[in-house]
Amino acid sequence: MIATRYIERPGMPRLAVAMSGDYPRILFVHGCTETSAIWLPLLHALGDAGIGCAAVDLRGHGSSDGHESLQEAGIEDYVSDAGSAIDSMPSLRVVVGHSMGGLVSQLLAARRELDHVVLIASSPVCGMKADAMRMARRHPWTFLMSSLRRSFRRLYVDEEVTRSLLFGSRTPVATVRQFMSQVQEDSWRAGNEMNTLLPDPRAVRCPVTVIGGEEDFMVSKASTDATAAAYRTQAIYLERCAHMVPMEADPAGLSRLIIEASNDRRMQVA
Repeated sequence: MIATRYIERPGMPRLAVAMSGDYPRILFVHGCTETSAIWLPLLHALGDAGIGCAAVDLRGHGSSDGHESLQEAGIEDYVSDAGSAIDSMPSLRVVVGHSMGGLVSQLLAARRELDHVVLIASSPVCGMKADAMRMARRHPWTFLMSSLRRSFRRLYVDEEVTRSLLFGSRTPVATVRQFMSQVQEDSWRAGNEMNTLLPDPRAVRCPVTVIGGEEDFMVSKASTDATAAAYRTQAIYLERCAHMVPMEADPAGLSRLIIEASNDRRMQVA
């Protein structure tokens, strides 16, 4: 059963956290234009395995407060939000981040004592500039309009473009349309900081697992491999998945992979 808990923070936006279990171990951090809803299949799958989890809506997203000031938010604000979730639930020891949430997770891990970090189709250690330029060359009109309107949501108004950027060729149409129905605006400032506010892998003291989709067009294999190399590990690539691994992968299989990774002490950083 999934319940919603609210974290009150004087002078800061209230955060909504979707939870399974009384003492969640794993914190999920969503990506750009997403909400905690992206993680619901995994929360259910891990709950069935007896592992409590929490998925935070970053400020201005989903059921959290701060929508009216979303464009003022930066990546550091998102890191603060994830940190607030951990402060309110000390049982959280593993952080899983998707896409932009992967950058948030890396920055958080450099400042917190965690047991493990799992990066899923994560914004790479080198930033998104090269990948963004490659995407823009394929879809120039979409990226031009997104830039003119300073809107990341504008990237996902066309079904074919959305599939090209985020989903694999065999992903069901219903999954693509589900994402498009849930997509929300994000902070233009925060999205652009993915090119400038880069993580320092040397500051991360816990093991890191890097997972990518074999067909990911948004974050290239070269970028994912570079992230894995920076954390002295090898990337794990999932078949029939592109960028939206949380929606494309089998929830039971992905949850097992997260459990095995976070429990494997052989993956400790030397």
